[in-house]
Amino acid sequence: MNPKERVATALQHREPDRVPVGEMGIDSRVVEEILGHPTYYRSKAKERNAIWAGKRDEVVASQKEDLVALVRRLEWDFVPVFLTYQANTNYAPRRRIDDKTWEDAQGNLWKSSDELGDAICVRSHTVTREEISQLVEKPLAVDESALELVRFVVKELGRTHFIIGRGWHSPPSWTDGTFILPGEGLAMSIEDFSFMMVEQPEFLDDVLRAYTKRAIEYGLALINAGVDAVQVNADYCHNSGPWMSPAAFRQHVLPRLKEHVDAFHKAGVYVLKHTDGLSWQILDMLIESGIDALHGIQPGIGMDVRELKRRYGDRITLFGAIDCDTLVRGTPSDIRREVEYCLRHGAPGGGFVLTSSNSIMEGSQCENYLSMLRVARGKGRYPIQL
Repeated sequence: MNPKERVATALQHREPDRVPVGEMGIDSRVVEEILGHPTYYRSKAKERNAIWAGKRDEVVASQKEDLVALVRRLEWDFVPVFLTYQANTNYAPRRRIDDKTWEDAQGNLWKSSDELGDAICVRSHTVTREEISQLVEKPLAVDESALELVRFVVKELGRTHFIIGRGWHSPPSWTDGTFILPGEGLAMSIEDFSFMMVEQPEFLDDVLRAYTKRAIEYGLALINAGVDAVQVNADYCHNSGPWMSPAAFRQHVLPRLKEHVDAFHKAGVYVLKHTDGLSWQILDMLIESGIDALHGIQPGIGMDVRELKRRYGDRITLFGAIDCDTLVRGTPSDIRREVEYCLRHGAPGGGFVLTSSNSIMEGSQCENYLSMLRVARGKGRYPIQL
């Protein structure tokens, strides 16, 4: 069974030859340790500064070659892809405040948050009626050069591996228009979003309809380029529960999520929903939307794979759930215990893909991640015997 068949079988709730593995991303320091050379792939400030300096072709070449090399080296079954930087486009900020703070072309204020160079949106521009009208009336035009990474990965790996299209923040391109996701879709603070739900609920629905339209257009561009699935990315929850009440979620977000799922299913691909945080209160609605899989499962805050499998295992495939904190601070023995728990309780009957609880972040210990893969391959063959 090849990797593409393995993931598809898991998504069909059947048992493949072994539990599939992969990640939605590995940050650059771990990539460099695995590949043995510098990379721009997920390198945050390094990538950003190179793009601002006009090194687009160099950055994109690294994204393409290093992602494919990583998949082959780690023997992943699925591969995440996204739209990359257009050729002949100036991505420099509209205004530089200091070495770590800048304003982008849309008026959002960004700040580099730590020594790793990751950035957060610290002030969002105000969404206007004019902006919404532009999204509704103007169809998305994706420059062919923005598809360079996707087409390269599909050409190199598409016959053998399962390709998952997702949104990205650099450059902004999103596959989720249902909720706030600064830099990758609706750039708005959770405070402004919450006030709008109360004070301007009709305008909020107009905003989400417009951003949903554009997100679907981005997703269809990825589908037309050859992906097998689309991941809808926005986080609906924090570590204590959803950002909004279940009633508000049903009113404002669920209809838009259904639009995403229906459009991508109609185009012939699977739909994964990513959301971090404690999502029990809205999980029934996520299932109702028609998603095929859930990603972003955080066991350390109560998202237990065994309970998820018991309640929802016949309806969705679970992508998870080795805790990112364990990958950063734990030992290979800790990793072994978590992998064996996930395999024992998540894998039987299919419907399970082993991943981290989010991604392999910069602080992750490389040996912990390699141990995770070794245990998965050693213990994850069907029938599971743990």
